[in-house]
Amino acid sequence: MEKRVGDNLNTLPEEFLSRMRDLLGGEFERFIESYSEPPRHGLRVNTLKLKTADEIKALLPVKFSPVAWCAEGLSFPNNTAEPARPSKHWAYHAGLYYIQEPSAMSPVAVLDARPGDTVLDICAAPGGKSVQLAGRLNGRGALISNDASASRCGALIKNLELAGVTNAVVLNEKPGKLAGRFGGYFDKILVDAPCSGEGMFRRDPDAAKAWAANKPEACARMQREILHFAALMVKPGGCIAYSTCTFNTEENEGVIENFLKTHSNFTLIPVGLKTGGIQRGLTRPNIRPDVAFGAARIWPHRAEGEGHFIALLQRKPETADNNRRKPAWRVDILPKGEISRDAFKPFKQFADGYLAEGFNGLKGRLNYHGQSLFLTPEGLPGLNGLRVMRNGWYLGDIPKGRFVPSQALAMGLIKDEARFTAELPDNESIYRFLRGESPPSTVPSDSKPWVLVCARGHPLGWARLVDGKLKNHRPTGWAVK
Repeated sequence: MEKRVGDNLNTLPEEFLSRMRDLLGGEFERFIESYSEPPRHGLRVNTLKLKTADEIKALLPVKFSPVAWCAEGLSFPNNTAEPARPSKHWAYHAGLYYIQEPSAMSPVAVLDARPGDTVLDICAAPGGKSVQLAGRLNGRGALISNDASASRCGALIKNLELAGVTNAVVLNEKPGKLAGRFGGYFDKILVDAPCSGEGMFRRDPDAAKAWAANKPEACARMQREILHFAALMVKPGGCIAYSTCTFNTEENEGVIENFLKTHSNFTLIPVGLKTGGIQRGLTRPNIRPDVAFGAARIWPHRAEGEGHFIALLQRKPETADNNRRKPAWRVDILPKGEISRDAFKPFKQFADGYLAEGFNGLKGRLNYHGQSLFLTPEGLPGLNGLRVMRNGWYLGDIPKGRFVPSQALAMGLIKDEARFTAELPDNESIYRFLRGESPPSTVPSDSKPWVLVCARGHPLGWARLVDGKLKNHRPTGWAVK
């Protein structure tokens, strides 16, 4: 049976179509018709840098619509042309927003992390939901973004740095290894589980080609395991948001029902998102009514999204819990001896010379690794023995006793926190700087200061003033073509 998936002609698997016909009954034809419609496009405003979505509307001449379940979310037509296309605009490269499919914004909205929480994103790459979580924390508390795939952690790190996140650690571990270190530690955990991806068939035809009849069952086994380890890591009274971007009940209501049967110390909290076409979970003879009522689904033929399943689980408060694994509170952050002092002195000289007096962003513990200096969120258990990809906010490097600030430091600052700044005057100069060209000198100085280069008040990277000329110091890997 041949159907159009977005703009690509694709053959949807017959077994998938048969399952969806059984699942949806009279709604099946409307569901299939939605595959001939363009996929939804969306962006989510980075609340670490902007206060409201209206600020993006003023920057981009795009016809936006609000995303009902996410206050900072906007959807837009798929035919938006350059230079207005959000992924091509300089504001994207300033970290002012993240390109994200609208329904993917829902799990973090349901989890409702608050400033000061300790949060784990257990399957975090490529990082969209981690950036959204960081915005909810607003620089307070700690975020651990983990992914079991080392190759995917690169995109995760880049997206966190681009967004200016300063209180995140990136790990590359399997959930079981994390559970051995972080027992009963987190206030909130997001399990955006790897899944069969049925909700992505319209957007990604290759996902449809890769689907197999046994894939949902295989994914469900993995999902149950990840959710079990997440249960070991959440505090009494803490919450886990479980989500997938697939439609079948095996990976959705079935996983939640199995979890509640095997984890009597958890309850299902009904998802409160009932706007914008969000529906309750599916009622089936093999699904408990409370599971169907408490979960939520986004369908492409009912809402402005490709498809998502969300459930919120809360660990019951406990007065005594002597059997749970305690977190290892030993924290080995600053190495002992001359190395730590040698690392701190050049950074202090840089901060005294080039960061404003009112700069108060250093909330954590300095961590010197190789030639690199990081700021690790306070209060984390020891990370020794774990595969650490980023040990906090990457401040810069110290080659031969001098401090060289990182791009991550630039993106995590606000303009007023730098002593020397250069404001690029127009879009042409902004894009030239993003491509790696040096901006015109606008900072009178007899020294060789580090200058924070900005566009409309938002940092883009560092430049160095040498002989009256600014030299672009954005890393080559950040250059925009």
